[in-house]
Amino acid sequence: MTRKNVETKAGAWMTEASMDSSTIEHPMPGAHEGAGCTAMVGIAWSRWARAAVRASLVLIVGAMMAMGPESAWGQAVDRVIVFGGPGLAGKIVAVSPVGVDLENADGETKKVPIETVREAQFGAEPQSLKNARSMFLRGRGVEALEEVGKIEPDELDGAEPLVLAEVDFVRAAAARRAALAAGGDLAAAAKTVSGYVAKHSKSHHFFQMQELLGDLYARSNQPEQAVAAYQLLDGGPPALKVRAAAAKAAMLLAQGKADEALAEYEAAIKLAGTEKASQPQKLAASLGKAKCMSLQGKHDAAIESVLQIIKDSNPEDKELLSRAYNVLGSAYRAMGGREQDALIQFLTVDLVYNTLPEAHAEALFNLGELWDKGSNPERAREARQNLKAAYPASPWAAKLEQPKS
Repeated sequence: MTRKNVETKAGAWMTEASMDSSTIEHPMPGAHEGAGCTAMVGIAWSRWARAAVRASLVLIVGAMMAMGPESAWGQAVDRVIVFGGPGLAGKIVAVSPVGVDLENADGETKKVPIETVREAQFGAEPQSLKNARSMFLRGRGVEALEEVGKIEPDELDGAEPLVLAEVDFVRAAAARRAALAAGGDLAAAAKTVSGYVAKHSKSHHFFQMQELLGDLYARSNQPEQAVAAYQLLDGGPPALKVRAAAAKAAMLLAQGKADEALAEYEAAIKLAGTEKASQPQKLAASLGKAKCMSLQGKHDAAIESVLQIIKDSNPEDKELLSRAYNVLGSAYRAMGGREQDALIQFLTVDLVYNTLPEAHAEALFNLGELWDKGSNPERAREARQNLKAAYPASPWAAKLEQPKS
C-alpha cells in the first residue's frame, strides 16, 4: 500500500466518523431537556469527535508510515541471511545469479553479493516452504522433500513469481540431497535439477544448482557431464571459482585419483588467495588436500592440517566440521595404534553432527569397524543397524555387504 492509498483510506475513515458523530445527542447532566440545549450539545460533541478522530488518524497514519511499507500493513518482511553476519530485512525486488537486490523502508536498494548469501526468505511464502528450506540447509534432504510436499495449491494462489520459483528450488535441491544421502534415483534427481536450471537461469540459486547437478553426475559416474556443470561456476564471483575447482578435486578423489585431486585442491586454494568471501571455500579445499595427504601416507601432516582447519572454521559451519572430524578420524585409523583417537572423532560426528546424512553415514560405518576391533560387538552391531536403517542405499551401507579383505 502506497502513501496515497493510506491518505485516501484515512480520509474515508474521517468522513465516516464525522457523519456518525453528527447524529449523536448527549444532554449534559442538569441541562434543560429542550431542543435548543440538545442541539448545542450535539454540535459541540460532533466537533469534538471529528477533532479527536482526526488527531487519532494522524497519529496512526504517521506511525504506520514510519514503520515502513511492509511491516506497516501487517505483511511479513523479506530477509536475506548472510554468512557470518546479521540478517538483512526489506523487500526482495530482484534476484540474479550474482546477487539479491533488497529494498529497505526508505526505498534504497542494496545489492547483496551471492557468495555472502546463506538464505533468502520471502515474507509471503508458506510456512511449509520456509520449514523445507531450513531442513535442506541443515542437510535433511528427505525431510525437506516431504515438507515441501505439504504445500497446498491454494497457499500459492496469487503468489509472486519469486515465491513460486523458490518452491521449485527447494523441491529440486531436496531431491538431489535425498538422492545422494539416502540412495534415491540419481537420474531422476539430475533431471529435476537440470529442469530447474533451464527454467530459472536468472535465479540467485543458479550457481548452487549447477554445483548440485555436477555432484549428481559425479556420483552417477558421468565425469564429463560433472566437469561441464562445475565449469559454469567459473562464470561467478571468485569464491565460486574456488568451489568449482574443489568440486572437481572431490570427484577425482572419489575415483581414487588422489594425486590428481591434490593438484586440483592446491589450485583451488591458490585461487582463493586472501579474498574474504573465499575463505570458507579455501578451508573446504584445504580439508580436501589434507584427505589426499593422508591417502598418500602423510598422516601427521594431514592431522596437523585438519586440526588447524577445525580451529579456524566457523562453529556454525556444521557441514565443514562434520567432514573435518571424519577426515581426522580416518587419518588416525590409517596411522595404526590410534584407534581410540579415531573413535573419538567419529563419535563426535555421530553425537554432534548427526543431522548431516553423508557425513553421519561415513561415521557410523567407521564406528562399526572400530567397535569390532575394540571387542565391543554390541556397539558395533548398533552402529551398523543405525547405518542400514537411516541410510539404507548410501555407499557406506553398501560397504557393509562387501566381503572383508
